[in-house]
Amino acid sequence: MLPDEYKGLLEQLIPVYDSEDFENIFLQMAADLDGPTRLKIKMELHRIMALNHKAVDLRGRVKGECRPYQLHGKQHWLDDVAINIYQNRIGIFGGRFRVGLYEELHNTRNNFRVLHQNGELYPTETEIAASDDPQFDATLIRFGHYLSRNENRLQIATQAVLSLPFGQVVNATTSDISYSGAKFKVPASFNYQLGMDIHVSYPDLARQIQAPKLNDNTLCYRIIGLEDNNDCASNKWLRVRLLGHEGIIKDAINSYLNQTANRAKQNHNDKVLQARTRGYEHCYLKHSAGLPLFFSGNTLEYALLTQHNRPIWQYWHDERHQPVINQLFSPERLANLARPGMTYSSTLLYSFGHEYNNRSYFYSAALSELDSDERELFWYLGAQRSSWRVYRLTLQAVMPDDIEQLKHLAPDMVEQIKTLTHIGLLQDLSNPESQQDYRMGNRPRLPPSALNRFRHQRNPVASAKGVFFDPKPQRSEERFLYGTPITLRSDTQQIAGRSIDFSSRGLNIQLKEPAMLRRGDTVAISFPRLQTINKQFPLSEIPYQIMRISPDQLNIRLQTGDGRIAKSGESFLRKLIKHNELKLVVSEERLPRGELLLAMHRMLLRRLNSVPYFTEKVDHKIRLKAIGSNTPFPEIIKLFQPLNDGDSYSLKSLFRNRIKTMLTETMRPVEVHTPFSHDLYCYARYRDGKLIETQSKLHREFADNDARIKFIRQAQENGIFMALKITAVPVHSPMTALISQEIGELARLTMHRAKTLESELSELVGCGEIIDITDEVLLRLGAN
Repeated sequence: MLPDEYKGLLEQLIPVYDSEDFENIFLQMAADLDGPTRLKIKMELHRIMALNHKAVDLRGRVKGECRPYQLHGKQHWLDDVAINIYQNRIGIFGGRFRVGLYEELHNTRNNFRVLHQNGELYPTETEIAASDDPQFDATLIRFGHYLSRNENRLQIATQAVLSLPFGQVVNATTSDISYSGAKFKVPASFNYQLGMDIHVSYPDLARQIQAPKLNDNTLCYRIIGLEDNNDCASNKWLRVRLLGHEGIIKDAINSYLNQTANRAKQNHNDKVLQARTRGYEHCYLKHSAGLPLFFSGNTLEYALLTQHNRPIWQYWHDERHQPVINQLFSPERLANLARPGMTYSSTLLYSFGHEYNNRSYFYSAALSELDSDERELFWYLGAQRSSWRVYRLTLQAVMPDDIEQLKHLAPDMVEQIKTLTHIGLLQDLSNPESQQDYRMGNRPRLPPSALNRFRHQRNPVASAKGVFFDPKPQRSEERFLYGTPITLRSDTQQIAGRSIDFSSRGLNIQLKEPAMLRRGDTVAISFPRLQTINKQFPLSEIPYQIMRISPDQLNIRLQTGDGRIAKSGESFLRKLIKHNELKLVVSEERLPRGELLLAMHRMLLRRLNSVPYFTEKVDHKIRLKAIGSNTPFPEIIKLFQPLNDGDSYSLKSLFRNRIKTMLTETMRPVEVHTPFSHDLYCYARYRDGKLIETQSKLHREFADNDARIKFIRQAQENGIFMALKITAVPVHSPMTALISQEIGELARLTMHRAKTLESELSELVGCGEIIDITDEVLLRLGAN
């Protein structure tokens, strides 16, 4: 065998082997070698350049799928790695199938013999760690992935033979086929170009449904998309559009679906997959703590509310319980974030509240609005208050294709949706454990008055609508329109007025003069006319608690207080409702239209900046079920270990040794409104693109700030540092009104699959988000 030191020379001689002056070139390149060595090199060169007459069959010899290829008059069975090597090396061997190329195809990196020799046949430590405990394995669900589909797709993996220009033939595998397009997995070594026209045949499908037209290369497609395969560098994904002959492929798909063996399995597969994706999406929306915002120019139009993001929405209400969140998005701030041509922007926002003279004032500043001294002062003064908050605001433009895709979903809402220009997401990054991080430095010399420019105005209040994400009633009881004279008495005032509507526990009144009150105050309400009608009940001086006051302080919403008198008044109103049920007019609750909500969901779910995760309970043990993500994947995915199937990841690096703290305790079946939250500091090291080492520590696991900064420095020097905020809430019911309706429609098509999907969603016990807070942590610790 030729020594390895001469293989470089041999590689240089292969391309010139067939040239006329080969002898002269050989003597020049081997001039420093002795005669016996030159003879050995020439003999080896003659051997590997001899024509090969054997077929290559790699079935069972390589880690990969092999397909038939017609090359040089013979049928060969090659996988994608081998066909890539063939395409790259055939030119070097003079365009002829030589012994050397034959041997290279039998010595690819994924050959079982080569893997065994290199000690790679067995899983690495990281792979073992990722697969030895399925408790942390989660299936990846691509949120918003169905949005680009405007027709049903047949999801089938069958052989496709692609004829490229210049006579190249490629064996591919379909991912899905529709009446007007398809998606193929193809070897990466061939030259594919956007706009290239290719001819395709489906030999296996033609044989299965007895459709010879599928095998005669009459189907012409145009390449409209070219994507790398993240799971295997040897493959690419082609998205193609059919050019003519729609009838042939339409008849073929219908014939395939009409076969008994395929009807139940494939006919509604696309609808099932979409319903499953939407089921997890709605579960995420229901339990998300981020506040989605919809802007029209510089005006905030809508905020999408859930039970778990209400703390953010309620925080931005003053002592009158009037929303003032619009002041957080001043025209100047939005102009800086939504400059013309920008499709995405993000900033950190710092805020705190201040009470003065029985009035609430808010201060907020974006990171770009503060110089270093102002930032230190803002942090120092703000972080000492319980109202201190740190937010991340991301803003993304609404694109024309968003509106175009929603025309079929909500045609009646198009004119309303067309006015929207940006979608925002406000996420609370605050953590009481780290609040003192902002006060580590000395107090700046600036006076507190330097922050006055960051104080919000009290008026005007926000005109934005707080829309609940699911079209279901939010009132705990019905309200009835009824006007009767009332008298309000406080410690300092007595004002006459009139009721607008009421329920057994609530009251809406209009006063004749302003009331100098604030939310939470207790007042006494008297009903003089009702008292004359029924003297058995004490309807004077009934205690009510103020819930909301209008900016002009004339309209007030109240709720019954505690005590015997309050209970007596509540009992009277309940009897009044019962005996006059047919006469009283119900104050209808204005529910958001389902089409508008679906449109909001669609636009929002294509713009995630976090990774939702879901858990289930199996054998009394909580385990991860799934994670959600957009494409392309966020940076957070780098911390997860990909599993062999390509659509699953292990999150063991995040949750190992913390099951009780981060999963079990946070997902007990109890009612919570504010999600549990943990800050996690992570380190990851890669080698040749593979994750080989991970470490992570909770904020509380560090001895002090110096230990945290040291961990960050070491991570930055040796690999990747990432700080995560991981939230968790228990899931009591993942179903929403909209997804229940969709599953009901699916049940009419395929009952058993709808039941299976409903059962899968009902088994979820927990939901949370993984948010990247690296930039915020590095900034406050001064470690960036």
